[in-house]
Amino acid sequence: MSVVGSRTASPRGLDIARSIAAGLVDRDITVIAGLASGVDTAAHVTALETGGRTVAVIGTGINRHYPAENSALQDRIATEGLVLSQFWPDAPPTKHTFPMRNTVMSGYGRATIIVEGITAGPAEIEALFAVAAGG
Repeated sequence: MSVVGSRTASPRGLDIARSIAAGLVDRDITVIAGLASGVDTAAHVTALETGGRTVAVIGTGINRHYPAENSALQDRIATEGLVLSQFWPDAPPTKHTFPMRNTVMSGYGRATIIVEGITAGPAEIEALFAVAAGG
């Protein structure tokens, strides 16, 4: 199940993301997110802290860490979960790689939950891909 949303989520939005991730783990459902700041980070961290599985679908090459503040989280997910990239190993982040990453997340998960999405933002793009993929 993909959990996506605002990189600048409110404290309430982060609490919601954590609650959703914990609920998914309780049901033995893998948490999928894009490793972005905000909602994605809250979902990944909660999944790990509650003993669940998490998959980070990243918008860079597998040898990159983006955002930089999530480098330790990416390394932890690589050890305890799965980090997935469709790009060459050293590919840098670009404005095009993140919408492409969202396509992979939509296809990989059964459904997508959006927490505090912003109109015309990454969460809306993810929603459009999810609807197109039937999830």
